[in-house]
Amino acid sequence: MPHEATAVDRADGYDVDGGPGPGDAAEAGRHGRILGVLDRLLYDQRFRSAFAEGGPAGMRPPLDADLIEVFDRVDMTELRLVGRNIRSAVVSGGTGTGQGLRGAFARTLETIRERHGHGTNEVAELFVASPQFQHFRDVPYSPRGRGLSLPECFHRFMAAGPSFDPGCALEPLAHHEAASAVARAIATGAEATFDVTLRDSAFHGGTFCAFRDYSEAPADWDLRPTMFLAGAERCVIGPAGRPLFDALTAVLAGHDVSTPPDVRAKLLQRLRAWGLR
Repeated sequence: MPHEATAVDRADGYDVDGGPGPGDAAEAGRHGRILGVLDRLLYDQRFRSAFAEGGPAGMRPPLDADLIEVFDRVDMTELRLVGRNIRSAVVSGGTGTGQGLRGAFARTLETIRERHGHGTNEVAELFVASPQFQHFRDVPYSPRGRGLSLPECFHRFMAAGPSFDPGCALEPLAHHEAASAVARAIATGAEATFDVTLRDSAFHGGTFCAFRDYSEAPADWDLRPTMFLAGAERCVIGPAGRPLFDALTAVLAGHDVSTPPDVRAKLLQRLRAWGLR
């Protein structure tokens, strides 16, 4: 005789057909909210400070009532230490972060300090608390596949109009340094651990290719039209015109059927000299 679903079955979180029911959905939602609060405690220094001052019951806006008990026994000393360690790795570099902000964005950070008075640690705290940092490959549950490299995440942060540069005036400088850092990381083989979606870049024939003329950048930054190419153990970064870049990427992509043979031969020779063919 078929089993008839009872109140006990439903209380256990299963529908009549044996699938997950409202109980499972509610628990999954609660789990997601717990992770959301934990995420902010780890990465958002201002949220962490407010939590330390008022506790889970004193947050404004308040935590959901069913989460207060969950976070009532958080060790704030340990939490602050973890937060400082995350910031330190982002600034100075490490296994997951590569060069870190200080190594990859020296000019951008110096310009931020000169124009806006923000030191590197302060910028790092704002970056770590931003939505753009959540795409970093070392952040659990990164919303994009394997996640992105730290340089690309920081460029996204600068391109999104941070509080100290809402007009994104520093974005071109950040892009140049980000593209350089991404190209160098790819040359080491590290691209196997992250996705690349950097503006003005693409892969052609397995080679990272990016170009930007930086025409909007102030003259004193001396950002000339720049080509970025990178493959296994090879990285080429330097001034170039758009026609040359387009011709090289056409060869790399195998889309050069209309290129005169003598021109194609010279392009291939150049790519081989760089170790990219």
